[in-house]
Amino acid sequence: MRVLPACILCTAFGLAAAPSAAAVVTFYNSAAAFNAVATTTLRADFEGFNRAADTPGISNPYTEGGVTFSNPSNLYIAARTGAAVAVGDIEFPITSNVLTVSGNEDILMSFGGLAARAMGFDSFTNRFGAPVVSVFDLSDVLIGSYVLTQGPNSAGFVGISADVVIGSVRWLASSGGIKDTAIDNIRVGSNAIPEPSTLALLLCSLAALRVAPRRRADRQR
Repeated sequence: MRVLPACILCTAFGLAAAPSAAAVVTFYNSAAAFNAVATTTLRADFEGFNRAADTPGISNPYTEGGVTFSNPSNLYIAARTGAAVAVGDIEFPITSNVLTVSGNEDILMSFGGLAARAMGFDSFTNRFGAPVVSVFDLSDVLIGSYVLTQGPNSAGFVGISADVVIGSVRWLASSGGIKDTAIDNIRVGSNAIPEPSTLALLLCSLAALRVAPRRRADRQR
């Protein structure tokens, strides 16, 4: 794993389905840094639920905007209008609907036919421990993971870009209890702009491919 500058957190190298291939997954904790390298569309914001309180009984799995969300037990939509009042054990002020779980937040986001190579979402933590984000390819092989660095009881951002199609992303918060972490505003993109270092390497490779035939031609003269 290599550490990247600024708000780009890290790149994780994992084995893809083919043994000879390695997937490259990059994580971001800044929406601005993520948006600079990826083009995404808002797919799910959970605003279709109008109750200003917990909304139990949504389907599990639940699908919105082509993204399917599932949990081993149940899913909840938590909604508040800015008051710093806990929803379950969520202690930060919620200003819009978010997705959470009654119990440990173990949410799997699957992207179906969206051909996702980039995705991002707003993240909300509790006071007990940092959630873990895991990324899987279309064969359900783990290709990257990230422990959130944002502070406790805070709102943040998680961005992910990959050089392979992302099959699913798992949000796991196993420290806490009832509805005390959440995710919101799920963005998905089918392409990601290469990192500057990756783009430079690609351009050098293309230049080398163009120079090689010229050298062979010169030697044959």
